[in-house]
Amino acid sequence: MAQQRSTFEIHADRLDSHRVALDTGVSAEDVLSMIRQLDTAVSDIDGRGFVPTPVSIESRLASAIGIKSELWVKDETHNVSGSHKGRHLFGVALRHLVDAAGGQGSEGRYAIASCGNAALAASVVAKATGRELDVFVPTWADSGVTDLIEALGGSVIRCDRDPDVPGDPSHHAMVEAIRKGDVAFSCQGSDTPSTLDGGRTLGWELVDSLIAHDNADTTHLDRLVIQVGGGALASSTMLALASDVAAGRLTAMPVVHPVQPEGNHPFVRAWDLIVGELLDAEVTADRASAAATLGRLDSAAVRAVLARIESRPETYMWPWDDEPTSYASGILDDVTYDWLPILEATLTTGGWPVVPTEEQFRLAHSVAHVHTSIDVCPTGASGLAGLLALLDSSSIPTVDERVALLFTGAMRSGDPQPEPLV
Repeated sequence: MAQQRSTFEIHADRLDSHRVALDTGVSAEDVLSMIRQLDTAVSDIDGRGFVPTPVSIESRLASAIGIKSELWVKDETHNVSGSHKGRHLFGVALRHLVDAAGGQGSEGRYAIASCGNAALAASVVAKATGRELDVFVPTWADSGVTDLIEALGGSVIRCDRDPDVPGDPSHHAMVEAIRKGDVAFSCQGSDTPSTLDGGRTLGWELVDSLIAHDNADTTHLDRLVIQVGGGALASSTMLALASDVAAGRLTAMPVVHPVQPEGNHPFVRAWDLIVGELLDAEVTADRASAAATLGRLDSAAVRAVLARIESRPETYMWPWDDEPTSYASGILDDVTYDWLPILEATLTTGGWPVVPTEEQFRLAHSVAHVHTSIDVCPTGASGLAGLLALLDSSSIPTVDERVALLFTGAMRSGDPQPEPLV
């Protein structure tokens, strides 16, 4: 049976790396050759390459949570290294290959800060490129994951939190390593802008599946509930969907609901401050009402908001004050590094962020395991936790919508098992 084409080959001409290649005299065929060779190397290491991941209607799950809407779930649990993170890092590696072919490459060890899945994905992709990798993790990072990273050749450095220094100690250590000569290879677009390029394939595949289901040239999506840690996943997806709207493949942007936990929600805090300024009123936990009062902003109004933020970003986004905690441990970034595309999406679609309770995160994990066949991890089910929170607050319709979630990672050794439903 013929091997399925890489998603990066399918979407090659939409990637920023493709545009940069042509601008620097590297041919489109050379880019395709780079993609094929790198994807083959990844497959040799991980047993799978970056093929499109499944998107399906989960009617049983929709019924279990009490909605009659069409509920779509994109399943990343069978992606390279078991999560969506490798998409971002393949995009970074491809850009480095393109830059090198154009005479602008950089040498040195790769460096990443991560609490698990991103570091594991980086280890696979870095090994495929032949580059050495420094992996900076918090002291509580699961040894099962760090053992896999070391087996793949990554050098794991555990980082203690200094109570006198705000922010993620792993990220601080990575930044220092980059200052000393390492090359950024992270899932934070603020450090590694091309990480958003590869991540966009997730959004394009979602639209591809909807178009195929509708048997049409264009499609629609009413609502998207998506987890936010460092922000690269959601930002990449927003950029992909916006490009599909511009291309006529998607009729309009869906209403967007970013999801963060009670124990760590810097994006939500920033959203509250910004929307509070726009409304000249304090935003409470009833963010649905604030979003309804604000309405959908037009492009000129959003540009004005973004310009104000860019002049004083620290007013809205700063490290979380306490050490972050949550059942969804994979989204405990002290800062939402890539947050402006997410903010723009909420402001233009009338969406708002959601902060589920810890019980809702646990319930989402259990419900996902009982009512789907997807072996999703606690963090990977965060979008479902956000949907449960929205339903509990009666703030969204329960019928006649097309709603999408991403199940972003597979269960690993050390993850808590889903609790029995009662």
